[in-house]
Amino acid sequence: MSLIFKRPSIPLRLDPLIMDRRPSTSKTALLAKNRLFSPQRDDLSMAQRMDISYLRAQAIARTYKLTAHDVTSLSPKFWAMYTDNIAAVDIAPMALLVIQYNLAAGTIAPWAEKRPELQPILQQILDFEISGQFMLTEQAHGLDAFSLETRADIQDDGSFILNTPHDGAAKFMPPTVPLPEISLPKYAVVFARLFVKGEDHGIRPFVAQLSTAKALKPGIRTRMLPGRVGAAPLGHSITWFDHVKLAPWACLGPLSKPNNFKAAFRAAIWRIGVGGLVLGAMGIPCVGVPAYILARYSLHRHVISNGKAMPIINFRTQQIPILHALAQSFVMQAFMSGSSTLKTYTDFTVDARVRAGIAAAAKVVMMMHIQESCTQLSDRAGAQGLYGHNQIINIQMEMRGASISEGDTLVLSILLATELLIGRYALPPPKWPNCLAARCEAGLFKECLDELAKMGGQHRSDAFNRLILPRCKGLVEVIGQRFFYEAAKEADLEQAVLDVYEAGIVKHSPGWFAIHAGMDASAQAAHEDAAITAAMPHLERWLQWTGAQDYAIAPIVTGTQWDKFVGSLPLYSGADAVKQDVMTTRAKM
Repeated sequence: MSLIFKRPSIPLRLDPLIMDRRPSTSKTALLAKNRLFSPQRDDLSMAQRMDISYLRAQAIARTYKLTAHDVTSLSPKFWAMYTDNIAAVDIAPMALLVIQYNLAAGTIAPWAEKRPELQPILQQILDFEISGQFMLTEQAHGLDAFSLETRADIQDDGSFILNTPHDGAAKFMPPTVPLPEISLPKYAVVFARLFVKGEDHGIRPFVAQLSTAKALKPGIRTRMLPGRVGAAPLGHSITWFDHVKLAPWACLGPLSKPNNFKAAFRAAIWRIGVGGLVLGAMGIPCVGVPAYILARYSLHRHVISNGKAMPIINFRTQQIPILHALAQSFVMQAFMSGSSTLKTYTDFTVDARVRAGIAAAAKVVMMMHIQESCTQLSDRAGAQGLYGHNQIINIQMEMRGASISEGDTLVLSILLATELLIGRYALPPPKWPNCLAARCEAGLFKECLDELAKMGGQHRSDAFNRLILPRCKGLVEVIGQRFFYEAAKEADLEQAVLDVYEAGIVKHSPGWFAIHAGMDASAQAAHEDAAITAAMPHLERWLQWTGAQDYAIAPIVTGTQWDKFVGSLPLYSGADAVKQDVMTTRAKM
């Protein structure tokens, strides 16, 4: 069955970006109301749902109209697309946009400047006339991508033959299945070992066409994986190459053998680090919009207390997760909107290891905020929080994959913490060393250093594996929290935001603060209580600040939306049932 959706007619007007404390929502407010973004019918096939995700990604892309300069320079518009509240309507298209622009276009763009043959391909990716993919990971190697075995042998005429030598070397997960119903060809950046006269010259990215508008190219096989639990289908697959011929210009790198194979590999995959930060930045809408949804629900949902109807927002147990989530979204936005740490990251003269460390710490904390906040927000919506149509749990489930994509947060934490502990490099030091986050960071760092000293400084030891590795994520989390707290101070966010966010930092490392900062459980509870009490009068203004009103499509947001939703549900009744308007019997929400 063909898709019932047509490519939407979307205004391409580019309004000035609102790069202050709020996400740039003005670009996509109308798009969120477009029929293309309306809730999908349950009877659609997997292929139809997949096509809709691509069409939605295409619509967002054509609204932002990123250029090669935006992609290579990491411009404010580049970051704005990924922090747009449209992500809260559907995460799946955003995942495609991360691959399309950051990974595919970002890898090709520097080479297209000197290779005319690549320029039309790059432009088609930027215009989303073709789908760009990124093929690095293999079945048998997972996160150990440096051990990949896909090979590209150079031929006498300068062309290359791309092969998958065995099933373990098949590329794992990139969505490579064709899209015949929407006629969207696919190209990919494929990572393979370059062999010159039978000698391994290391890993290079190659540009390969995977499919035409209707079918896979000869020599390419793919098996589509089952859909991920809680995530929209995108066509993730396992892919093999069998003597696929590539043009001489397809290799994105020199043909000579590198002096340092690992350094050359890290340089080739540098967009992975950017992708981690991009995925983390989606935490702004993925925390802010769910907080808005639960707040609105809590304001109009009532319970009876002492014979009177009382909104459940009056309960502290509702206020705490809402205000923490709002504060998190604001400080993340401050970080992504020109903080000094982000400027250090986008300064390409800075040590690449430092830049990678900044991205890793930021991603780890952003993913932590998404998962912890969405869990609490969903719980506080009761049974309503279990339904995908109310957005919160959908966002949480979709973003679980993001915590693995472009660097698993645990692996990133282990690598970063280990390199910092053994002194290979250092991240930007605290600007406010006496703030609670900086003190906790320094304390945890010292504890790990003391433990490492007992091991004789041996980081490749059983003792390090047992005693330091489990602590790495906590250390990196507090580094990232310090980054965000500093960004909020630099942006001059109001004290109520800073206080709520700081209370969250204390709550995240209660043991350290109890032992080293003189804050026992009672003191920590009082600290949070004071912050929440001071923030509550600002709730309505903070909700407006999120810009979420056009993107909170959850039926529970208002009584009117709930009535409309219930009225759209299938109605079953007994043959002799008395017909009545179900709306007249609705319990007060």
